[in-house]
Amino acid sequence: MVLSPKFTSPKLAAKILGARSEQRVVDILNTAQVVFGEHGFDRGTTAEIARRLKISEATIFTYFGSKRELCQELLYTWYTTITAQMEENFPRTEGLRSKIEYVVTRHLNYLLQDTKGFCALILSEGRTMHGEFAEDLAELKRRYLASFMVALNDAQVAGELDPDVRLSLVRDMLFGMVEHILWRNLEGNRGPDIPAIAAEVTRLIMKAIAPNGDELRRLQQFRNEVAASIKRIDQ
Repeated sequence: MVLSPKFTSPKLAAKILGARSEQRVVDILNTAQVVFGEHGFDRGTTAEIARRLKISEATIFTYFGSKRELCQELLYTWYTTITAQMEENFPRTEGLRSKIEYVVTRHLNYLLQDTKGFCALILSEGRTMHGEFAEDLAELKRRYLASFMVALNDAQVAGELDPDVRLSLVRDMLFGMVEHILWRNLEGNRGPDIPAIAAEVTRLIMKAIAPNGDELRRLQQFRNEVAASIKRIDQ
């Protein structure tokens, strides 16, 4: 994913002075994305980023106080970018089933369109990030999921979703399955069939949250089908 300066944090935006400075920041962030994607955060260095850009490390530290801050800014910009895309496109999708399938498809695409290393960085560093960016990232994640949570609430009010099902549980089930798929992809050599996986995950979620019927039986069946689907995915 190519990053844009319009999605950077206010702190970094304040350091950008003019078009040349703006382009420099974009180049640093995009190159950092590649370097961290190839080597991970621990082994990726600002020296390597500077070498690829043919600039000095001092230039990088003009905008970023440390490698950790650069990584935090990279994640901030990445989350801001995908959140803006979700907020723009998600409302155009009609129907709960289509909305769930859209979320799964887009989330997998967001995380698989770059290198496996960057996907691992998002899954690990994005979850455990600390410091001054932690609160900002948490808020961005809430924004990213906000449209989906509203859609679930609307569906529950409309009777499309079991009134006793907790919406946060539906969210956790969906993204828990997707995260497992992503980690398995990092361990294997073959990329997942995203449309097929999105359709399967959607089918399982819809069956679990459908109104009426015996809840315990439905959840037991859901658990069995998730286990069977994960087994097929892992093969």
